[in-house]
Amino acid sequence: MSHFADLNGQSDRTDTAGLRHIRWLVRCLSLVAAILVLLAARQSRWPVLVPALSPFIAVGSLLATRVVVATACLGLGVGFIAMLRPRWFCRWICPLGLCVDTASRLGRRCGRNPAKRFSPGRWIVLLTLAGACLGYPLLLWLDPLAVFSGAFGITGSRTGWLMALPLFLVLTTSFVWPQIWCGRACPLGTFQDVLSHLARYARTKREGPSPERWNPALARRTVLGVAAGATLAAITRSSQSSGPRPLRPPGAIDEPEFRGLCVRCGNCIRACPTHIIEPSLGHHGLAALLTPVLHFKENYCLVDCTKCMAVCPSGALVRLSPQDKGLKPIGLPRVDMSSCLLAEGRECTECRRWCPHAAIRYAWSETEYTLIPEIDSRKCTGCGACEAACPTKPNKAILIAAMEKKAGG
Repeated sequence: MSHFADLNGQSDRTDTAGLRHIRWLVRCLSLVAAILVLLAARQSRWPVLVPALSPFIAVGSLLATRVVVATACLGLGVGFIAMLRPRWFCRWICPLGLCVDTASRLGRRCGRNPAKRFSPGRWIVLLTLAGACLGYPLLLWLDPLAVFSGAFGITGSRTGWLMALPLFLVLTTSFVWPQIWCGRACPLGTFQDVLSHLARYARTKREGPSPERWNPALARRTVLGVAAGATLAAITRSSQSSGPRPLRPPGAIDEPEFRGLCVRCGNCIRACPTHIIEPSLGHHGLAALLTPVLHFKENYCLVDCTKCMAVCPSGALVRLSPQDKGLKPIGLPRVDMSSCLLAEGRECTECRRWCPHAAIRYAWSETEYTLIPEIDSRKCTGCGACEAACPTKPNKAILIAAMEKKAGG
């Protein structure tokens, strides 16, 4: 299904030298433009455009959420063109494709040989789309535009550099086995092949009986891939990781579906003006690796900020207005009086002073025989201002904890 290396070789033989130079120039300009768009994350909503161009992400998100967002129309448009012009996006636009081609050429010059039998791309597509029908697109995060987006422009985060690991692995693999990514593994390229094949089949059906013979092996692989994807999605979706639930950015859908639908593109991390979003390091399970989590040790979620939701391309973060955002709490504060300065008889009103919602008051406790902070859950949005302002060290006396059940979209 995916033979981009062969197709690319045929294209190079049939294209004129002038067209090859034009295509190389367009690919270079696309790469530069994509990087500049990602670097402009905090000044605009443009970063969403890079992963939103993927029809693989658009269709996976549509199947999982049953909602068509405006940015998904970009990916659907690219997919429609791919039905008419096979692999046009790979040859002309894909920024990761140019990086992979460079790594593959270096590998060939160093004597590395392409892999000829290993073709995981079709399985990635089948597993992901079948899982998406159950609300859990298993491998949507392997989309090349998501991998590329996650690697560039991550600043202001202590662990943001980890988002570049998938890109590093793709380039390293392409060096060791030239063209294995574009030719046999890339789900976006394989999905374009599927769309092109469906369009060609539809045309032959209109024109008359199809000359193509039924391929039972392909049919068996398709059924097996769909069944495996649905089964794995159901198992992964129902599994619960040990430990506390992670704190997700505002607008996050329910936790099991969030892990599957998040493509780890890093857009929300780049867009956050207070740098409180960081990639998960696997503390909440392998399925949550590199998904965005909140840390309030130094700053908090601004009341009127909706930038992270605006740049999510997959629907893992539902777009909310500032007013609706306040109605869906991120979490609730928990007070540890063993660390609170009030328990030591010292004066401190930092958490109440910094709370933008006036959700904290102090009440006398006969048990503790001191003033204790009390949280009004009707006003609190879990923005983290109280945790960021708490002066106790090394442990904060007030921490935001995820709610037992996330308010989803």
